[in-house]
Amino acid sequence: MERLGKLALLALRVFMVAAMTTMIVLVFLNVVLRYGFNSGVSMSEELSRTLFVWLTFMGAVLALYDHGHLGVDTLISRLPRSGQILCAILGDGLMLFCSGLLLIGSWKQVLINWGNAAPVSGLPIGLTHLAAFVSSLGLIVVIGAHLLRVLTGRAGSRDLVQVVESEDIAPEIRPEAAR
Repeated sequence: MERLGKLALLALRVFMVAAMTTMIVLVFLNVVLRYGFNSGVSMSEELSRTLFVWLTFMGAVLALYDHGHLGVDTLISRLPRSGQILCAILGDGLMLFCSGLLLIGSWKQVLINWGNAAPVSGLPIGLTHLAAFVSSLGLIVVIGAHLLRVLTGRAGSRDLVQVVESEDIAPEIRPEAAR
């Protein structure tokens, strides 16, 4: 199961790199063609926008997995372990509820908009809304796995206080800072 999760995370990271690269190439190519040759790739804007939406929603899943979202841990870090566990359960419950709402709402939007085509590329508009649906599935899996670790007592201190301080990741960003 852990191997499947790592494979899914790798696929997500590869997809995000491919999407970002495609966006950069499309926009750069379009700028060069427009200003240099008075031409352009007509569908580059629509495709870039769709890829950007997918990139944003998939990035939310990766950020949640890596504990990369902003948060304030002033209160939670001062609580005893039992209080931290209670807060983690409440927080995960709220996030599961919100992710469930996103799942239901985005699926309805996919169904409503799948028959509508983008004007230039002809891609279904529902494809853009599908990003929110896939993201909500990923969020539910990540939150559910975290909640399971908390409920079974396998959660470490990093799992209970889910905020990563900027000072903690500074060596990862700037290797010379670790010396």
